[in-house]
Amino acid sequence: MADIIRLHNIIEHSTVNGPDNRFVIWTQGCPLHCVGCFNQPTHDLKGGFDMEITKLAEQINQTSDIRGITLTGGEPLIQAEAIERLLRLIRKDLDILLFSGYTFEEVKADSSKMKILHQVDAALLGRYNQDLPHPFYGKKLVLKGNRIKKEELKPWLNTEVFIQGDNIQITGLYKQSV
Repeated sequence: MADIIRLHNIIEHSTVNGPDNRFVIWTQGCPLHCVGCFNQPTHDLKGGFDMEITKLAEQINQTSDIRGITLTGGEPLIQAEAIERLLRLIRKDLDILLFSGYTFEEVKADSSKMKILHQVDAALLGRYNQDLPHPFYGKKLVLKGNRIKKEELKPWLNTEVFIQGDNIQITGLYKQSV
């Protein structure tokens, strides 16, 4: 069982990575390398940092004023065992949103990825397509229950900038000039 998760970054309070105020987890590593990906620093499997899953769960559970967590990356599903363990340890009142570049068919074909899909409230699945006007387009939305509603995941363009020491994290979606 995985005790460590490889991360690119975490932000305890974000309002641009899903509905309402969220704890956002960017996993490190992505084998998909979608053309035009706007988050290339998360691709290197050796980049980022390791964190104990129990410590991450404790940090999430102690964070107040959040509605849920957002899993993004990188590609969260390449660490399915670690993600599954994390999700079992977090507060049950938090909803879970997953962004994955894997298609629904690829997730269905892999039992470890499918376990994650059963644990999340909403997932946007599919490769990033730089030719579409928004990263949500061309993806399959999978909803479970009603903790996250379809209307809450309509495409938006909002950005947040976080400065943590020497690290500057720009998150969310913004209109880029072409």
